[in-house]
Amino acid sequence: MTVVDVVAYVLLGIGVAAVLMACLGVLVMPNVFDKLHYTAPAATVGAFAIAAAVVVEEGWSPASLKSTLVFLLVLITNPVVTHATARAARIRQFGHWVALRSERVEEPEAAP
Repeated sequence: MTVVDVVAYVLLGIGVAAVLMACLGVLVMPNVFDKLHYTAPAATVGAFAIAAAVVVEEGWSPASLKSTLVFLLVLITNPVVTHATARAARIRQFGHWVALRSERVEEPEAAP
């Protein structure tokens, strides 16, 4: 076993541990809004460590390029999916949000 293998296994272990702990957080939290906080470690730490393990093990190859692109895709889309899920859960729980008259921002009238 070489140093490269050890580094790759350590990174892989960190990534898997982060994803498992995030899954455990999602499992034990009481409501959807609390559960959404636990998706971030899986999408950041876990995905980065696993992609880095592939890069370390394979060098710069098509597999490492694909794993890096998947990491970037997960990193970019996680906040969007989290926000959409929270918005859908909020609408399901409280109904569609409508601004009250006192909350509306009035547009200033244009000068003639």
